Amino acid sequence: MMFFFELKLNRLVKLNFVYSFAFMEKFILKLAQQRNPEVPFADYRAELTAQKMDDSALKTLFDKIQPSQKKHNSEIQFTACVLLLFSPKSILLSEKVENGVCLAIKNSLGVNQQSASYRIKVAREVYQVDRVFKHLVDGFVKEVKDE
Repeated sequence: MMFFFELKLNRLVKLNFVYSFAFMEKFILKLAQQRNPEVPFADYRAELTAQKMDDSALKTLFDKIQPSQKKHNSEIQFTACVLLLFSPKSILLSEKVENGVCLAIKNSLGVNQQSASYRIKVAREVYQVDRVFKHLVDGFVKEVKDE
């Protein structure tokens, strides 16, 4: 009985810590906005907002890029575009991929889970390092968003 109580107490302490951390992050953002009014925080927030998973946008993107193993970097470009559209925090901030995005990449490219995860990892790295690749991906995403 005592062990069960300690386990519940430990969980409660961890939840309190997570809540306090999230609360603190909110105040840090508020302070940053007050001290730096020239920084467009709303634009950053909009850029990090993901679209809902949409099969038509996914198909349009697939048709524009036409990814295949024979076409250099096309599968990585497609993966980066999908991440930027449907899970921007994962490619811009290297956070966890949102639910369903990895599955969509897996099904679209016809690869297994491990290969899809590898393509996501490579797409993140190349997007952050290669300016030309970033420009191409941003262009594809802009075209799909405008349609």
